[in-house]
Amino acid sequence: MKFGRAWALKTIFCSVAVWMSVPLAAYGAGEPLTFAGSAGRFGLLRGGAAFEAGAEMRFAPRRLRLLPRVVPGLRLAAGGMATSRGTLYVYSGFRFDLPVGSAWRVSPQTAVGFYHQGDGKDLGGAIEFRSGLELSRRIGARSRLGLLFYHLSNAGIYERNPGTESLVLTYSREP
Repeated sequence: MKFGRAWALKTIFCSVAVWMSVPLAAYGAGEPLTFAGSAGRFGLLRGGAAFEAGAEMRFAPRRLRLLPRVVPGLRLAAGGMATSRGTLYVYSGFRFDLPVGSAWRVSPQTAVGFYHQGDGKDLGGAIEFRSGLELSRRIGARSRLGLLFYHLSNAGIYERNPGTESLVLTYSREP
C-alpha cells in the first residue's frame, strides 16, 4: 500500500468526519431537536438521476462569540440519505437559519460525510462534501416546508471529482 498525499488527505478527512460526530452527540443533550425529512431527485444536473429520500436531526442554534453579532446562531446537523439506486450518504455539518420576513427562512449549509455508491454515480471516493441552500416557509405553528438545492462532491481530494446536485422538498417539525 502506498502512503502518499492522497492517502494522507483521505485519512485527515475521515478523522475530521468521525471527530465531528462526537460533539454532535453531546452538543444538544437535554435540548429539543428539530427533525426534518426530505424527498426529491439525486443527480439533477449531471446525470445518474435517481429518487432520493433523507432524514436530518438539527440541534438548537448557538451563537459563536468569535463571530460578529450580525451572524445568526450556528446549528449543527446530522443526517443521511438513500437513493433508489442504492446510494447512501451519512453526514454531519453546520447550517445558518436566516429569517426573511415573518414566515420565510433561507438556510445556507455545509457538511462532510461518508458516501457509498451502490449502483449510483461514482463520485470518486468515500469522503464527500455537501453544500447547499434551503428556502423554507413556516406552515402552522411548528412546521416548515422547504426546497433544498445542494451539491455533493469530494472537493478534489481524489483524482476523480465529478460531483452531483440534488433538489429535494423538505419538511421539518420544530419543538
